[in-house]
Amino acid sequence: MQREFIPINENGMEVLEYVTEDFPCAIFFTDIAKYALKYVPWHWHEEIEIFVVIKGCLRMLLGSQEYIFRENEGAFINSNILHSMMMTEDECCELITILFSPSIFTGGKGTFLYRQMTAPIFDNAGLATYIFSNTSTWKNEIILSIKEVYSAFGKEFFCKELFICEHLSRIWRLILNDIMQKNVNGVLINPLQESRTQCMMKFIHDNYSEPLTIKEIADFAGVSMRECSRCFQNVIHIPPVKYLMKYRISTSLSLLLTTNSPITQIAEMVGFNSSSYFSKVFDEHMNMSPTHYRKFHLLKESNNS
Repeated sequence: MQREFIPINENGMEVLEYVTEDFPCAIFFTDIAKYALKYVPWHWHEEIEIFVVIKGCLRMLLGSQEYIFRENEGAFINSNILHSMMMTEDECCELITILFSPSIFTGGKGTFLYRQMTAPIFDNAGLATYIFSNTSTWKNEIILSIKEVYSAFGKEFFCKELFICEHLSRIWRLILNDIMQKNVNGVLINPLQESRTQCMMKFIHDNYSEPLTIKEIADFAGVSMRECSRCFQNVIHIPPVKYLMKYRISTSLSLLLTTNSPITQIAEMVGFNSSSYFSKVFDEHMNMSPTHYRKFHLLKESNNS
């Protein structure tokens, strides 16, 4: 399933559509070039994420680190870890992504399997991500299993969910085994700065339509303006004001495509005090005006229908 947007709720968490309502697993095929903003914005989710690049080249930002992934390379991203992704070239960047809760094969908290097989990863504050590629037999098994899960997702057959669960538990076992054997810590993050940044991002998501200041953003998290800027710079690598602008433009995209509201009203709805300034900032991010963007996508939908 290809998406044009990453749906993010007011808490900054990705909104997921599971395979079935009570089976916590979501599976996507993504070409980042087809996203409206040409990148995956900063977000987090309670579910574990695993992905593999199948074409092109991917740049992932996480904590203070930057990672480059090429074909048949991928990673595990731990629960509630802020991350963002983008292309390194202008052509395409295709990947398969699976988000899931290990509870589908270990049970909930308090069970033996959870304590022994899930907590060592979930409770490791320093283990934000874990990189794998086809450089070894067992890592190649992970990549093949991700592709098997994606292939199964598009089909209907008896015990489909059990088949998916079987491959996900295999992936989990291979990663956990290597982490425990080698005492892998992955990339180190600053949990305090990460939680403060998530808190301030949530405040922005709740109040982006208002004329926010850095002081108001900082006050919400109980930090100084200097610490506010430091958190944003260290965790998501952009100043808070720039993040606010990006979020406003991101929100305006869905309004342009799903409503008939005039540009002046949309500008006001996403926190701009003038439509001309909104159009200027929109053009800086999208390389076209809001009006052109709306017409382009309406024409595209018309041609596809």
